[in-house]
Amino acid sequence: MCYNNSMRFLRGLLAIVLALILMASTALALGSFAMSRAVSEDAVRQAITETDAVGQLTGNIIIQNTLNLGGEYGPEMQAILKSDAMTDFFTEYTARSLQSQVYGTELEEIGSDALNEAFSRGMDECLENGTVTMDEGERMIFDQALNTAMPNLTEGVNFVLDQMQLTDFVDEDTSHQVELAQAATSDEVRYGAAGIAIMACLLLIALYWRSKMGFLISGLIVLFVAAFFFMLSIMLGQTMESGGSSIVLSRKMLFVMLSYGSIAAMRTGAVCGIAMIAAFPVFRLLFRNRRR
Repeated sequence: MCYNNSMRFLRGLLAIVLALILMASTALALGSFAMSRAVSEDAVRQAITETDAVGQLTGNIIIQNTLNLGGEYGPEMQAILKSDAMTDFFTEYTARSLQSQVYGTELEEIGSDALNEAFSRGMDECLENGTVTMDEGERMIFDQALNTAMPNLTEGVNFVLDQMQLTDFVDEDTSHQVELAQAATSDEVRYGAAGIAIMACLLLIALYWRSKMGFLISGLIVLFVAAFFFMLSIMLGQTMESGGSSIVLSRKMLFVMLSYGSIAAMRTGAVCGIAMIAAFPVFRLLFRNRRR
């Protein structure tokens, strides 16, 4: 009797330790996944859309005197800047800029060649959808004017990007957080934490194999961690709404991106947790039928 009580106590203690390990490793794995998704191009695109960053960027670029190409092509240039091609170009650049800060890589300013190519794609789009009308000869003259003005235009665009600080999420005061972000988004941390979580889950299942309760316990723990990331996304959204215009554009974008990453982590955790909970009755029924 005393032996059985001791074994139950030890098993309960071991279950608690495994549950804490599973919770911590799952949180680390999902947190790493959330960080990697938060700096993805999809997250940046959503942040740019929700904060109208490209709209503000375009408006500031339009103010630049170099945009009119000598005063002859102001409306055409404005139409090009508002095209999907230019939106994609600035979105990709913003994503790369942010990722360069998080991962500590070097990124150069926008170059004349890349900007010229983006403007060319934007003009093709505008001609196709009818927002700009030019014949072949007029297009050649426009391209020549654009090539001539491109160095000044590139300088103006980079100046506006620098002034708007779209990617100014990292400063000297947060250098320590950047180092943590770089470590948290590494494959070693993500897969290592996921491996520990899987091992703890398997041990819990083995510990309660007769009742199959290990599936249920593991699933509930993963769902609990997933719920934390869901609450985090809500808190970030509320913070952005309550701050209103007092929050600078770069911070608004950061909140949207972190919320995007948190939602992605929540969905991943929810799928895993629900799958383990669903396995609980399936395995109980399966092994009950076998015993019969």
